[in-house]
Formats: sequence, C-alpha cells, structure tokens
Amino acid sequence: MTQRQTSYLAIFVILFFALAIAGWFFSDKQQKSIQRSVAGNYDTIMSEDKIGQNKKAPIDYYTLSLSWSPAFCDLQKKRNNGNVPARLAYQCGDTQQFGWVIHGLWPQNGKARKVSDHPRFCKGDLPEIPESVIEKYLPESPGAALLQGQWEKHGACAFDTPEAYFDKQKALFQQLNLPKYALSKRELFDWLRKNNEPLAGLYFGTNGNELYICYDKSWNPISCPKTQYQ
Repeated sequence: MTQRQTSYLAIFVILFFALAIAGWFFSDKQQKSIQRSVAGNYDTIMSEDKIGQNKKAPIDYYTLSLSWSPAFCDLQKKRNNGNVPARLAYQCGDTQQFGWVIHGLWPQNGKARKVSDHPRFCKGDLPEIPESVIEKYLPESPGAALLQGQWEKHGACAFDTPEAYFDKQKALFQQLNLPKYALSKRELFDWLRKNNEPLAGLYFGTNGNELYICYDKSWNPISCPKTQYQ
C-alpha cells in the first residue's frame, strides 16, 4: 500500500468513527428528549378543563386539526424566555424538525355554536395511556400530554381504544400532501386544493397556526361549515 493510499485509509477511518460518534450522540439526545416528553404525569384531569364535558352532543362530522410546528415552537420559546419547556423537548428541541403535526381528530356537532356544544369527555376521566403506546405516535403528534388529552377529550367519544383513535388520525394525516414551508391562509388553501385531488373545491378552517380539514362519518373529505370555521 502506498503512502497516499495509507493516508486516504486513515482519513476514511477517522471520518467513519466521527460520523458514528455523532450519530450515537444525536440518537442518544433524541431518545432523552422522548423520555422527557413521557416523563412524569401527563394525564388529563376533566375537572380542571375549562370547557368541561358534553357526552350528549351528536356526532355529525369530524375535524382533523393540524398544527404548524415551527410557529408553535417559536411561540412557546417566546413565552419561556427563549427556553424550551421539558414537556416540549421532543417537538421543539434541536433533535427534530417538524412541519405539520397532528393536534387531534375531533368528533363534531353540526349545530354547535360554541366549543362546549361539541362532544367532549364522553367517557369521563380515563387512565393514563401506557408510555409504550404513546411513543408509537410521537412522530405525528409529538407530545405525551397532547396525545393523552386528545384521547380523553375527543377520541373516546368515537373510538373504543386509544390505539384505534391514534391509528385513524395517523391514516388521515398520511393521506394528505402538505406543504413543507409556511404559507398565508389563502396560499395554504390553494396549495392544498391543487396538490390533493380529494380536497379540490373544499373549504377548510384555520385558527392561528392551526389548519382544520373536515370529514363526513364515512371519512370522506367535506367542506368545513363556515358557521363554525373562519
């Protein structure tokens, strides 16, 4: 082996180990952020919810609520003097870069005029979902408290188990072609209609960093009611 070949081999070995160490460090840091996300008590307490329970409201359609994560994380950092709260380490830390994420899948009352008119907490207070279940759905809904809260408030009104609920919202989410950059409301609506044939001609809702896409009870996309979504 020539001196030049030996030098190339040495450089290759150094780069290989450097990349391996960097990969291990990143993976370890990512795993720790997941552990912080599910650490402690992430249960939702119905009596502490400002809106409360409504187990008698009918289910007329569903809303898939999505959140633009970069804007959400920027807001959280501003509220915490530039720091990321431990519970948001997985979503807003430096180990992940999320775009659109799932906020929740909400059974809705077509005649509702305020939030409390929709189905909520239909089965009352429910126990904490096991961490092993929570972790499976963090890539789409990056927060243990988020997943737990959405299951208790909304999912239990239409699904028998957390897994059935999370699987459904994940399936709907994965059917969508979503932009990977921030857009104005009008630009976002136009982009969705152009790049998702089932959404052509439909009306969506927005609220701050949230996007709402509506479905009938057979899970076909429909226009969101303009009386409920601006």
